[in-house]
Amino acid sequence: MKEKDYKITYVIFKSKKIKYMKNKYHSILIIDECDQPIAYYVLRCLKSGNQNLKISIIIPLNQSSIENNWITFYKYSRYIDRLIIASNEIDSNDFLNEVIQAIQQESIDYIFPASENSFKFVSRHRVQLSSSSNLIALPSQNSLDVTFNKWELSLFLKNRKIPTPKTILPSSITQSNQLSYPILLKPACGSGGENIKKIEEVSVLKSIIHNPIAKNDYKDYILQEYIDGYDIDCNVLCKDGKILTHSVQKPLGIEKGFSPKIDKLHFIHDNSVLSIVKKTMFELQWSGIAHLDLRYCHKTGNLYLIEINPRFWQSLMGSLSIGINFPYLLFLVSAGFDIGDVYYDDQYYAKFSRYIKDILSGSLDYSLDNTNLKYLLTDLNSIANYGIKRFFGSKTIS
Repeated sequence: MKEKDYKITYVIFKSKKIKYMKNKYHSILIIDECDQPIAYYVLRCLKSGNQNLKISIIIPLNQSSIENNWITFYKYSRYIDRLIIASNEIDSNDFLNEVIQAIQQESIDYIFPASENSFKFVSRHRVQLSSSSNLIALPSQNSLDVTFNKWELSLFLKNRKIPTPKTILPSSITQSNQLSYPILLKPACGSGGENIKKIEEVSVLKSIIHNPIAKNDYKDYILQEYIDGYDIDCNVLCKDGKILTHSVQKPLGIEKGFSPKIDKLHFIHDNSVLSIVKKTMFELQWSGIAHLDLRYCHKTGNLYLIEINPRFWQSLMGSLSIGINFPYLLFLVSAGFDIGDVYYDDQYYAKFSRYIKDILSGSLDYSLDNTNLKYLLTDLNSIANYGIKRFFGSKTIS
């Protein structure tokens, strides 16, 4: 009997092992704070790759407050097989014990972190967790530490001659004349563009840094040259420093400070981006997924690596839309399978709200199929309850 071909995104698998993976009811535990939709995007991608997967989510205590609207969203999603709200905070040993208990009770085959704190948790406890279940492919603890800290990352990139903006510490303010203004005052650790200040001249910087009240507030910050240009991002799945698959995206969202502008994306191919990313991932000997923020300079045309996010990203469903299912491919790689070559075409992806705006403004240059509407329509119960909770306050929805 001729063996059937199994297609996952743009990859054609012909091995019996992949067929076995498609038919087996593997059980996955996602560890996440669920204060944003990243864990939801991960499980949607996993279910898209294999609907037979049984997916549980465990949420640490500090994010399970009734005030968290996203808890309601997760509670009513048809894609979650079990939602576990823990009794302890994510940094406690007791939470680790709760995770191990959930692994045993649910017969978990693979553990998936989703956002930043859950990746830190899984990496920190990888030895204990791996004795109870399988972990997805992860970078070394040292590589994670480098990427989570923007100061350490800037030193790492500079030492390896990878282009990145000039960066100093606020304690070296006397060296700030080495930077070209404007500059950014940004947290050394953090994500989502939060708490970043753009400073136009040195006098403003000194007034901030030398303020006796706010002085200690900026001890864990960095000063970095602002690159006047446009963002371009690269998503990767790697193994031992080699990129197995990637996608490049240009954010076209409306400017809102330094937060991600992901209501519209243009997925493209860019060899310059890929060249820098390949070298960076090789130097880090990276395994697993990552989202890299880069920026083209308008004036010089030079490309700079700004940050590395060693976690899943907010635009994950856009990657799925173009045919690259990063979470499921990570699952396969972690299980020891060769995923083959993955290709994608240049195309747009947008949120449905942006689609409506583009229609009204007469600037629509993509189809309805290139939006997130197709994903929204398949989980209406969670969306409806999330909307009720958000607009009608903190009354419990039963």
